[in-house]
Amino acid sequence: MASEEKYSVVENVKILAGIDDNLQDEVIETLEDMTRNQLAMLVDEDSVPSKLEPIVQHVTLSRFNRLGNEGYSSYSQEGESISYPSSDFDEYNGIISHYLADRHRGRIIMWD
Repeated sequence: MASEEKYSVVENVKILAGIDDNLQDEVIETLEDMTRNQLAMLVDEDSVPSKLEPIVQHVTLSRFNRLGNEGYSSYSQEGESISYPSSDFDEYNGIISHYLADRHRGRIIMWD
């Protein structure tokens, strides 16, 4: 991939999940929309601020990988056990809190 070439969240999730067909596009697009709406509500914005955009891809991928296990706090099968956070955004609470604090101070920071 060229450095200036960018993929959409849907394309990135499909690559990371090992999907090479278009059958899952609508599912991923729906998960992305849900993720964007929830994140925008969390930061009290009409849309996801560009500084928080990377969170959308990560949470969409997590939600896609959890399909079929929604509502579970953990899942076990044949010796494999997976635990899920209580919120898809738990891992990003620090980043979101930092964004909100800086926004309330009248400045927005850049995330690398």
